[in-house]
Amino acid sequence: MKNLILLFVILFTVICYAQEAVLDKMELRNGQVYLGKVEKIKTDVVEFKEKETGLIYESLKTAIRYIQLATGKILTFDEEIKSTKETGATQTQPVVVEQDSGASAGLIILASVGAVLLVLLLIGAAAQ
Repeated sequence: MKNLILLFVILFTVICYAQEAVLDKMELRNGQVYLGKVEKIKTDVVEFKEKETGLIYESLKTAIRYIQLATGKILTFDEEIKSTKETGATQTQPVVVEQDSGASAGLIILASVGAVLLVLLLIGAAAQ
């Protein structure tokens, strides 16, 4: 019974970790990092809802170093800003610098831990 409770505690911990892996990350040029969700990308600003406080921040695109989406894509606005300054025209889409085509590391870890927990549960059930 103690082993079963321990397995449930470990599984709960892993599930909590996996939920944090689905957040967007916004890093500003001044070094501040926010975890949460991108709400809107407008012409000059990005609206970002922070997870901890629930507040929605509006940050100028010029102040953002990058945004890493929960899917693994990394957005930057450097080329967009440069293009706007040179031509005077506004480009509405952010530039995707890097795209993670595979599963995220958090999901791989979750699947691995889940498989180990399942094996341990089966071993524990067979021993009784």
